[in-house]
Amino acid sequence: MKIFDEEFYKHRVNTFPFIKLMGMRLVSSGGGRSVMECRIRPILKNSAGTLHGGVMGALVDMSLATALRSVMPLSSKMTTVEYKVNFLKPVPEGKITAHGNILRLGKTIAAGAAEIRNEAGEVVAFGSATYYILNVRPPADAPAIIGERKSRGRKIR
Repeated sequence: MKIFDEEFYKHRVNTFPFIKLMGMRLVSSGGGRSVMECRIRPILKNSAGTLHGGVMGALVDMSLATALRSVMPLSSKMTTVEYKVNFLKPVPEGKITAHGNILRLGKTIAAGAAEIRNEAGEVVAFGSATYYILNVRPPADAPAIIGERKSRGRKIR
């Protein structure tokens, strides 16, 4: 049986172009929890000179998705159904850290909560997200997370 490999997964996530573009880094992931960092750069700031809220939203989504990946079957896929972020304090510089935690893992739906802190340890935002889990049965010889795509429903002729 294949199991979650944190080091492999961290390398995989940290090399995603989107993660690099956003200045994010997966620090740890396991047991339904994750820690992600984001360094604030000028390109990520809004017109007020603080970190754009969309970056924090992406960080909530990514921290919870990486926490979820650590506890779901390796052959399963997921997609975000919704996420919500509450902004508590503007962040003009430095680095923020998101701590994601999966609260509920069902057969097809998972939910989690994340807290974002600045370098001083103050909570600057918090959020939640819901994910849809698609359970797929890959061919026996397929590597983890990668499987043959099968169509669902009737065939179109």
